Amino acid sequence: MAKRDVASALELWARWSVPEAQQSTGRSMLAKLIENKGEIFFGGSTAASGGPVDSLEVLIESAVMKMAAIDQMRADVLRLECNAAWWQVALRRKIDGYDPRGMGHFEKALALGISLRTYRRRLAEAKQIIETLLGKS
Repeated sequence: MAKRDVASALELWARWSVPEAQQSTGRSMLAKLIENKGEIFFGGSTAASGGPVDSLEVLIESAVMKMAAIDQMRADVLRLECNAAWWQVALRRKIDGYDPRGMGHFEKALALGISLRTYRRRLAEAKQIIETLLGKS
């Protein structure tokens, strides 16, 4: 899978991780059409809560959760890098005043209490895991 496709998939995952993005009820058909770039899905593979169970975002979230069970730092680095549920990382690691806007690798590494080299290594490992996952699907 191309790196651009992985980056796009991670961007979708990050947007999906925002709690408001997961609440689909109450939106107009036009809003759903715009959000899904011209596609509307009716019925099909949905969980009891109404959300899709086999979506790309759920697949990535599942992989990140498995990643966290093995190496929490790797998962946290990916979350901070993509701004995907970063508030959970900040809360769990007790990072006061964390604001992802305008932060680079150095600032994120500093917030996590790791070196820049370790941050970049963990990020590369996490992206490789996601790339492998998406290449198989």
